[in-house]
Formats: sequence, C-alpha cells, structure tokens
Amino acid sequence: MAQNSVRGPTVLITGCGVGGLGAALCNAFADSGYLIFAAARDPAKAGFLARAPSCQVIALDVTSKPSIDECVSKIRQKTQGRGLDVLVNNAGVGLTAPLLDTSMDDARRVFDVNVWGMLAVTQAFAPLLIEAKGTILNVSSIAGAVRLAWQGVYNSSKASMTWLSETLRMELAPLDVRVVTAMVGEVETGFYEHAAPFSLPASSYYKAVEATIRKQSTGELQVNNQKAEDVARSLVKEVTGGGSGQAWHGGLAGTVKYASWLVPTKIFEWLLHRNRGLSDLAGLKHSYGSQH
Repeated sequence: MAQNSVRGPTVLITGCGVGGLGAALCNAFADSGYLIFAAARDPAKAGFLARAPSCQVIALDVTSKPSIDECVSKIRQKTQGRGLDVLVNNAGVGLTAPLLDTSMDDARRVFDVNVWGMLAVTQAFAPLLIEAKGTILNVSSIAGAVRLAWQGVYNSSKASMTWLSETLRMELAPLDVRVVTAMVGEVETGFYEHAAPFSLPASSYYKAVEATIRKQSTGELQVNNQKAEDVARSLVKEVTGGGSGQAWHGGLAGTVKYASWLVPTKIFEWLLHRNRGLSDLAGLKHSYGSQH
C-alpha cells in the first residue's frame, strides 16, 4: 500500500500472526475493500501480510503505553486526519493450568494482554474512531461465558473483556461509535502452537490427571473447529452490516449461547467436564479413602 495515499475505509487489527484469526481477518477485510494496518508485537512475524497491496504491518505491544502511543501517531499520520474506521482488538494469550498451580506472573500477563491491553488500545484510538464515526470489534470468546476447569484465568479474562466491551458499547453509542463483541467459538488456528510446554509441579494435587490437562493445553480436546477464514468473514459482515453487541461465531458458539441460558448449571457443567479429568480425580480420592 502506498505510504502516503489512503483511499477507502481503514482498519487496524491487533494480534496478527501466522495461522491466527488476526491474519484471517486481514484477508477478510481486504476482500471487503479495506486498507489494513496489521499490528503485531514482532512485525517480522507478520511480514507475510505485507505482500498484500492493501496491507501495512505495524509494530504494537498492547501492554506498552509507549508502543501504543507510537502506533496511534503513525496511524494518524497514515490516515491523514480522516480518523480510523475500524479497530479490531484481537491480540490475546492463553493459559491452561489448575488455579492452585498457576503462576501469579502468568496470570497477570493474561489479564494485561486480554483485558487491560484491549482497554488501553481502545482509549488511545478513541479520538480517531470518534472522528470517523467508526466501529470497534473486540474479539472475545465463548470461554468468557462458561466455567471450565484448568482454564480459570483465561476464561475469567475473556469474561472481563466481554463485560468491558459491552460497557464500551453503551458508553460509545452517544459518540456514534459502534462496538461488536465477538463471542468466538472453536476455531482452527495456531493459537495452541504458541503455548509453552505444559507440566505440573511434582507436588500438584492434580498430578494424576496431568496428561488430560495437557491435552486441553494443546487443543486436542477441541473437536468442533471451524475454519478461521469462515469465522473472519462472518465477523467482517457484522462490522460492515452495522451490527453491535454480542456476535456468536465459530464452533460451539451457538450451543454455548443457548445452553448457558437454558440448561441447568449442574447439567451444563457436567456436559463440559465429561473428559476433563475431574471425575477421575474424584474416583481416585474415593479409592484412596476406602483403603484407609
């Protein structure tokens, strides 16, 4: 894309990397005629996106105020005072671990990226979005709507992101900025490939089901993945079609949306945890207790 020529609507997408939903969103927005600013903490890892004539790769660490401020300055310059039409808060990190074994540093990192990073980027780009009467697409997850063992930190971060996003929707409506909260289900991406190798400390109360938790940490328990390209196209339609509020797309998204409202909590939790190792732990405890 020419550095000093901006025509058509613009979109900034955070968290763009190989094989991720961010990259798929770049392609989907490009197909809809947008000029894309693909943001990544390490631009070299998103360099493949720059081959498209409608895309520029830009550095952005959503946990760093100097990085955010520099990105705002660059976007303002590149859009030549026209504002920003769409902001996509897609950057996110995962964490799988029993809460009793979770590093507090790791837990804070998840919230710094998934929650406070989203809010910090939104605050910084708000003037550009207001100028353009734009739209924010916050990529949350169905994880924020369910309670799932071994994902307490990640799921609670997505729940927090969802509530912040829905509150932003109400607060920004009078300023003519729409907010779409994407409740994304299971998607075929490289999300789990970037996770650190999983292991539990020898002293963990959950050591007996470590192999099961490891399967969850690598995405092996996800069996309803939808293609990232299909989910991305659906989300772009939400933006271009004037939508706002929660938008449920991806594998199991519809199931979770309605089951979380209609199915009794105990039954829903049992359905979610049939293969998560909790019943195995309960059986081990019962067996151990009967021998003493």
